[in-house]
Amino acid sequence: MSDTQIEAAELSARFLDLHESQIVFRLLLDALSQPGTVFHLPAELVTRIPVVEIPLLALLGYDTPFALVGSDTSREQLVARATSGRITDSSTAGYLGVSDPRTELLPMGFCLGTPMRPDTAAQVSVQVSGIFTAATESTATLHISGPGVESVNHVICDGAATGELEFLLRRDWKAPRGLDIWIIGVDGSFIGIPRTSRVSAGPSWNKGVS
Repeated sequence: MSDTQIEAAELSARFLDLHESQIVFRLLLDALSQPGTVFHLPAELVTRIPVVEIPLLALLGYDTPFALVGSDTSREQLVARATSGRITDSSTAGYLGVSDPRTELLPMGFCLGTPMRPDTAAQVSVQVSGIFTAATESTATLHISGPGVESVNHVICDGAATGELEFLLRRDWKAPRGLDIWIIGVDGSFIGIPRTSRVSAGPSWNKGVS
């Protein structure tokens, strides 16, 4: 295929129909309301779209400011064309996709909102190289607690590379400021970490993060 045909195919793949958008939107909301519970993005979307872009494609609307961090500009342009979103600097974007979670921008380099306008904080999807599964307390990579969790949720991120989850332990804000984050594995498994959640490293932190 020619470069033009390849670009057209990549753009076409990023258009979500109404049903797909609704499914992803519902999953993203559920993940934030149930922090640390493992959800899965639709397999059909995972096979055709880079997973970090899927939340953006479901959430962005006309002129919505967004940025892709760690991706080339051609991917940003494809997302912008598919959603009519507006590419902007990562420090002012309302929605972000982060392809490499080891960037120094995470977690404090994005818009955290203000005490009077917490709704202006960014919502961020972060791609990691591991796969999320539910765990027990003794086997977990991460422990997540706080609002929306009855006690503590335990998850494993099997196969994540060194440093990919470190940003979760560096969060330093006071609610209502802060980021709402979806962390997505390579297979489309993901967890939501809202700004009010507490996150700590589990016994398998050094084993599961290799």
